[in-house]
Amino acid sequence: MTVALATFELTKRYIDGERRRVAVDAVSLSIDTGRLVALRGPSGSGKTTLLGLAGGMIAPTSGDVQLFGASIVHLRDAHRTTLRRERIGFVFQELALVPDMSLLENVLLPLVPTGGAGRAERERALALLARFGLQGREASRASRLSGGERQRGAQARALLRDPSILLLDEPTAHLDAKGAAEVVSLLAGLRDEGRTIVCATHDPRLANDPRVDHTWTMTDGRLMDPDAPRPEAPAC
Repeated sequence: MTVALATFELTKRYIDGERRRVAVDAVSLSIDTGRLVALRGPSGSGKTTLLGLAGGMIAPTSGDVQLFGASIVHLRDAHRTTLRRERIGFVFQELALVPDMSLLENVLLPLVPTGGAGRAERERALALLARFGLQGREASRASRLSGGERQRGAQARALLRDPSILLLDEPTAHLDAKGAAEVVSLLAGLRDEGRTIVCATHDPRLANDPRVDHTWTMTDGRLMDPDAPRPEAPAC
């Protein structure tokens, strides 16, 4: 089994006024390709920071992150940006949809830095929206969508470039039971296609779902699960 994502003694410290705060404290974990996993913990436990570190959006204070066996920590910013664009889909907790743009325009936003969408990209976006149960809502402004529709729209956008890894921050937050169940079903389906999916969550409806392959618990920046899969130390 190929390891999609691994962290090695990953640490992130912040300066908070005169205090130094440790957000992620020497976390080592290993996630195989085609797994749906959850990082469970309360607000402030470090799970969102760990997700950002794993996706190359935050630089660590120390430690390493490897995607498919290659370190991303020492890449130049431009190379790291290209890697995120091509290999990683990220769904933020606040979803980051532009309220006054249509749902379809929001889904196509990742293509703006590289020249915008062509016919093939628009067709892929429409197919993703249909798969996520959003056909007929393409022209609706994001501000007029329900919470569940916005969540599914953000997931469709994250999949536009067909990434190998999908990282989601609180994907079932603020959803009712039906909406949460729909999101977990969609994530399980994407996992079954071979994608690696990591969710930061405090929601037991996701963390305890039997379709989740493994759930880690984080507290005060530390990984508390003694049975968590651990990576082998990188070669010197």
